[in-house]
Amino acid sequence: MGKFVPILLLIIWFTTCKHWWYHVILIPIGMYLFQLVSVINDDITYFDVVEIWFLIPIMAVIVPVVYLIRAKLFASIHRNDLDDIEEELLKQKGFFGQIKDLF
Repeated sequence: MGKFVPILLLIIWFTTCKHWWYHVILIPIGMYLFQLVSVINDDITYFDVVEIWFLIPIMAVIVPVVYLIRAKLFASIHRNDLDDIEEELLKQKGFFGQIKDLF
């Protein structure tokens, strides 16, 4: 029951969430599903150890999609036009300026 209840609550949260980042909830759902399968399957001796390796492909899809959605929302809120973006790209920046722009 310790694995089933969080899965159930996360699925309810995923289906009822209205925020743009709700796809991120799939990552803990996937982790709990792997843990539940390993608890039910008696052939597996070690569980809760290697499930993260199975979640890497799921995270490799979900994280960039959520980041792109966030970038589109940010761009639509600030309404940057292409001329402003081009001017910013043409500016010469140092190493620390580039790092600062990433974060």
